[in-house]
Amino acid sequence: MYFYSVDRTLTFTSEDMVLFKESPFACWMERLTLENPAHGVAPDAGSSSPGDSARRQDAVAELLANKGRQVILIDWDAPEALRRSDTLAAMRSGTEFIVNGQLAVGPLAASSQLLMRTSGYSELGNHLYIPCDLQGKTNRHDAFRLCFLADLLHSVQGVLPPQMVMFRRGGQALHLKTEDHIFHYRAVKQHFMAAQREFRKHRMPDPALSVHFGRWSACANDVLRQRALQGDAHWQTQERHELALTPPECDVPLARERTVETTDAALQGLEFIGSGGASMAFASGGRAARAGDRRRRPVPPAALGEALAPPADTQQVEPLSHPLDAAGFSVARRFETPPRRRAPVPHAEPPGNDVDREQAAPRRFTPVPFSSSLNTSDSFEG
Repeated sequence: MYFYSVDRTLTFTSEDMVLFKESPFACWMERLTLENPAHGVAPDAGSSSPGDSARRQDAVAELLANKGRQVILIDWDAPEALRRSDTLAAMRSGTEFIVNGQLAVGPLAASSQLLMRTSGYSELGNHLYIPCDLQGKTNRHDAFRLCFLADLLHSVQGVLPPQMVMFRRGGQALHLKTEDHIFHYRAVKQHFMAAQREFRKHRMPDPALSVHFGRWSACANDVLRQRALQGDAHWQTQERHELALTPPECDVPLARERTVETTDAALQGLEFIGSGGASMAFASGGRAARAGDRRRRPVPPAALGEALAPPADTQQVEPLSHPLDAAGFSVARRFETPPRRRAPVPHAEPPGNDVDREQAAPRRFTPVPFSSSLNTSDSFEG
């Protein structure tokens, strides 16, 4: 990305979309650096900013001219505005090959190594152009970059190029159908343009959602480290807050089995790390009883002090804790008695009807810890 020299418009290239596709974080950092170079975050040592992958192809133009083909060579060192206008003029003239061209539509621009004329009807006349890649080596982003040029050609000539060509060493030509690749490009372009419209210098994308960090690996690691530390500090503060609100005379179950549920008031306005490392924030006024909004964490025994013993007249004896009795492993929640339902009155049955009354009688569900349902005896054969 760069500022166009004529009107200082922020302009994006195919390299920006390739970077965004793999690392929205690195793409965001590149724009932040372009608009605010003094932001204070240094890139990785020895790294360089992403540049244009296209290279000048003067030798190709000379080779085609020696074979008697119609070729127009655009001056690679000329100002971009002149290169744009010369490329459009060459396309309207209908020349067979255009080398070192420059295409631009709105905020998108790219250098075209080679544009090849083919038959068809377009806004240019009885011909249209298809993009060609002359890198000589295959890269996994070659088709995507060609789709970027095909999209620009679609806007300039009014017709989407039916094919894209990649020339490799030894004169081998690989023809790609544009329809097989353009839809992926359009989906990425839609997300890319939306991200650029919503760009804010204080809203950094989550680095954990990027495949790599570009030249900002040190910055990304610092951000992830700070988020992890802030998340632990938030939960420790929340646990101390819950303990301060607990009356001293209330019955406290075993410390390792007690869980603390955060409240709406504590989560309002707080940003924390959710699943997958994504940063989430609770808005005020919502009820946190939804499945995705509940957060439970075990309270450390040292924070609670000594666990109070259960009353002597308690009939139910709590089984010993087991590592599998942690949250997510139990088949029934502790300290929650299932609702009692009145057993239906059995109907009078005619004599002689053999009905197993034991099976007909309703059974009550009793919560059983997951560890109690395991056969851990020595006689168990698994």
